[in-house]
Amino acid sequence: MTRGREANTAHVITGPTTPPGREAYQQATPEAVLAGILHRDDHDLSATEQIRQAQDWAAGAGHLLTLWSAAVRLALSRDIDQQIKAHLTSHQAWRYDREHTRKVLQHQLRAAQLAGHNLSAVIGYITATPLDGARSISAVLHHRLQQLILPDLAGHEITWAQRTPEGASAAARELAAGLDQRARALGDQQAASPEPWLARHLGILAPGASPALRQEYTRRAAAAAAYREAAGITDPDQAVSLLPHRGSTELEDMRLAAIRALEIRDEAAIIHGMTQGELEARTLEAGRAQASAPPDVSRQLRLTAQAEADAWQQSADAATRHDQAGSANAKTLSGQLAAERQQLEAANDRYEQWASATASTRDTAEKARAELKRHGSTRKPAETPQPRVAKEPEPGKAADFGADHEHQTAVTQIDQLIARAGVAAGRIADEHAEREARGEYAARVERETQAQPGHTPKTQPQYDAEMEL
Repeated sequence: MTRGREANTAHVITGPTTPPGREAYQQATPEAVLAGILHRDDHDLSATEQIRQAQDWAAGAGHLLTLWSAAVRLALSRDIDQQIKAHLTSHQAWRYDREHTRKVLQHQLRAAQLAGHNLSAVIGYITATPLDGARSISAVLHHRLQQLILPDLAGHEITWAQRTPEGASAAARELAAGLDQRARALGDQQAASPEPWLARHLGILAPGASPALRQEYTRRAAAAAAYREAAGITDPDQAVSLLPHRGSTELEDMRLAAIRALEIRDEAAIIHGMTQGELEARTLEAGRAQASAPPDVSRQLRLTAQAEADAWQQSADAATRHDQAGSANAKTLSGQLAAERQQLEAANDRYEQWASATASTRDTAEKARAELKRHGSTRKPAETPQPRVAKEPEPGKAADFGADHEHQTAVTQIDQLIARAGVAAGRIADEHAEREARGEYAARVERETQAQPGHTPKTQPQYDAEMEL
């Protein structure tokens, strides 16, 4: 921030600089950066507020959810494995324990259990059909689970106590009770004084609302408020996160429950509720992800693999024709192509990992761009600054010394440039006139010499010496 005679200027950093050799990043608008600064919570709290904040964090939904997940995950995974192996033969159970895809199956079953489905019934459905001949037990079960149409439990309230498996520890049950209690407390707070995100989706309770309506409103507010606290959302206008929480099954289940509680139809409704700054932040995040993208070599890899196969075929055909030289050459070419294919496979793996990690970010950015376009919020080009015309100071008022000094400085610089240009032009004209005079003098001397009797032509070095005069 600067302080000047005529105006104050605020300089805003709108984004990181671009690494060498990369395309320039799309920068955020100054308004979006300043809005984020103004909406940020102040960290300079009093001692009492610091204590209250620490107490809220210890009893908050995010901290309790982290502890509950750690306490339950091992017991739930063990319970899932035991129930699945109870439906398998001894050999199939031995294979199932050694399969890496077993973790993916456990993740999906844990999500179904968190959503309120009966875990034993779900496992019974996917293991009812024999698994004879299956190359991967867990992969086949995972496919059956994806094809299984589970009943919609949107109208049922599933507590954390009900989500806790029977074989969990006592600490896990206490944490589940704490999560349920915290959600009810947040629901009562929002029902008494709803924040903007809740009022926009569910409205505000009327003073004479019936007990049944108040109970339903509090239940929905509790589900959404507990998720927002667990996800760390502090923006009073943002209800839920647009991106799914792929790293936490429990948090993603809370997000889906909040979407159902607030009656958000789809992601488009979430996009419509985002501010311009949030939309621009999504597009910038995708731009940074795109700038760090490794090269896509899938087409080159496909062509190289095909060329390698063709080289092997040519080597085999040449060997059949007893063409040993041709077979050896084709085999050498195939080996070179195989080495190149391995390098391309490694590069392609890096690209696929990047694409998988940034898929949701890039998809969200496309939707954010569409929403910005729908709002017509494209930035207008900056207006070209017009030169200010200096005015004579009015009688009785002080003259604008800053403007006069600036104008005088510009005029002085222009005069200096004009003077330098005149001196350079004069010097060039003098050099040109001097060259012409030397040429005329040499020609005159040559003519006079030729007119004298007994003239002998001079050699080139003598002429050059004469020219130097």
